Amino acid sequence: MSSPATPPILIKADRAGFTLIPAPDASFDAVMAFMDDRLAQSRDFFQNAEMVLDLRNAPMRSDEICALSGRLYQKSMVRVVEIRLSDDLSFSLPGETKKSPSPARTFSESEDIAPVIVRNTCRSGVRVVSPSDCVVLGDVNPGAEVIAQADVIIYGVLRGVAHAGAGGDRSARIWALSFEPNQLRIADLVAVPPRGAKPAQRRFEIAEIRNGVIQVVSL
Repeated sequence: MSSPATPPILIKADRAGFTLIPAPDASFDAVMAFMDDRLAQSRDFFQNAEMVLDLRNAPMRSDEICALSGRLYQKSMVRVVEIRLSDDLSFSLPGETKKSPSPARTFSESEDIAPVIVRNTCRSGVRVVSPSDCVVLGDVNPGAEVIAQADVIIYGVLRGVAHAGAGGDRSARIWALSFEPNQLRIADLVAVPPRGAKPAQRRFEIAEIRNGVIQVVSL
């Protein structure tokens, strides 16, 4: 007897709520079709639920995250309240409360000020300023600038200017799927990474201060 096929996305339920875990080899179309089918079969069961989207083993593009979140809300008023990107990188969506705290680092956990979340690409001429962390669900294009008192987190490609720790915090970091910036700033330090072709990243790259200079490392 053959074993059942692995679903393109696993739905885990516990006392804290639901967690969605896409399979690493599943296509986005397969994930959407599977969720459409499950929501159609169990619409009342999932109605008004809050879910965590766990992308630690299967990264999604920002437009895919938005499309999946929109479909869940449209079909059953399901809200995605947290997105996990790695073991130590996750964030909650503003205006919503997680059902249980996660041991992973959540942005603004040491601050009462909620992070600023930009749900689209920052195009040339856009300037975003955050009093805490700033999360961009898209790219930061050349000519755009993102400034945060704490961390800058870009779920896309950084091609513009990012300034973390704008108030002088040298422990702040800049996170992005790929770095191709005009300029990086952390606290009072400035850097321009070398340009040139490089392999696409499937994990985050991080700019942080090490030994008194800004360095970019892969997660």
